[in-house]
Amino acid sequence: MSDFYLHAINTTGDISCIFESVEYLEKILATGALLTRHALGLLGNGFNGTRYISLSDYAKRHNNVYKDDPQFSDYTAYEMYSTKAVSLAFPKENLKVVHPTLIDPLDISLLSMLKFYGASRDMLSKRISDLPDEVQVKGSISLEKASGVTIPVREINNRFKERKLLEIFKKICLLLEEYEYGFKVYDVESMDELTSSDDVLQVAKRSH
Repeated sequence: MSDFYLHAINTTGDISCIFESVEYLEKILATGALLTRHALGLLGNGFNGTRYISLSDYAKRHNNVYKDDPQFSDYTAYEMYSTKAVSLAFPKENLKVVHPTLIDPLDISLLSMLKFYGASRDMLSKRISDLPDEVQVKGSISLEKASGVTIPVREINNRFKERKLLEIFKKICLLLEEYEYGFKVYDVESMDELTSSDDVLQVAKRSH
């Protein structure tokens, strides 16, 4: 199962913020769509600018072109974000995506800063990113195009242990039921479907 894109929800790249990710999932479920910064009336920063939404191509999650540099050993959108947050999964056939031009990872040079500022403010003529698995979608994305939710079982278990892991899983299941979404829940690394607490614990034990 790799023919889909993932959108990591409200992620900071820190597994400690997984609870905020779950809270923001509820807002998205209530809204029925992923909204752009423009639609939310926000600016913020990111290669997706204000009118695009970033996702990662799951099939390219390990295609780290910078892997020989220890500084960038986990430099994919998947590794940096979807393994640290709740993500929504979208089958590829449901989305029309833009493949940004890949640039070198940002540094503190003036050229890097100008590129990032231009992308964040939609001032560039073409989309760019320094993450090799990133794709972008122009405009908001209806949740009718999604098929599932992923959680990073191993990362959550390593940081918070089983009780919090199960708490997060159950909360997501309750939210999906409350807002009447028939999404399946998966472990983001193995893509095993999680239908019960026993499933979650089995994946957690294998992940040690």
